[in-house]
Parts: sequence; structure tokens; C-alpha cells
Amino acid sequence: MSRLTKLDRMTSEEILMETKRFWDSPQDAYFPPETVAIVFDVSLSWLQLKRCVGGGIPFTKASARRIRYQKQDILEFFDQKKLQNTSIVSSF
Repeated sequence: MSRLTKLDRMTSEEILMETKRFWDSPQDAYFPPETVAIVFDVSLSWLQLKRCVGGGIPFTKASARRIRYQKQDILEFFDQKKLQNTSIVSSF
């Protein structure tokens, strides 16, 4: 039997509250990976992979087990991922 993550143990009300807390916070607020996963529908394992190999959201490592992301960095990262279309070569 696999262990439940913090996200798996959260109720739908807790998820909504965490989402609201993120959007209501100032740009310089810091959030744990769980909040990023909830708000932007990414997995904790994806965030961890990007911290290891690069190419992800800039983060702060306050201690060996305490990772934090700043709201403005999160928003900038996902804003850069916007696409106009899904084709590799754009034709005019």
C-alpha cells in the first residue's frame, strides 16, 4: 500500500482555501510545493524533477526538507509557457 501525500489527505474545502490564499497573497509571498501543485495542476514529482534537473520554477531551499516558491516566480514561469498553437512550425 502506498503512502498518501499531503495532497491526497486534503479535503476539497482545504484545497479551495489554499487556492484562495495563493491568489489573495502579495507577489512576494512564498508557498510550499503542495500549493503550486494544487493551483497549477502539476504533480509534486514533476516539481521535484524540475528542481533536480533544472528548467522549472526558481525556488528557495530554507533547509534540507523545506522548499518554497515565490508567487511572482510561479506566475512568471507559467506565463512563459503560454502557447499560440501546437504546431512546431508556424505557417503564415
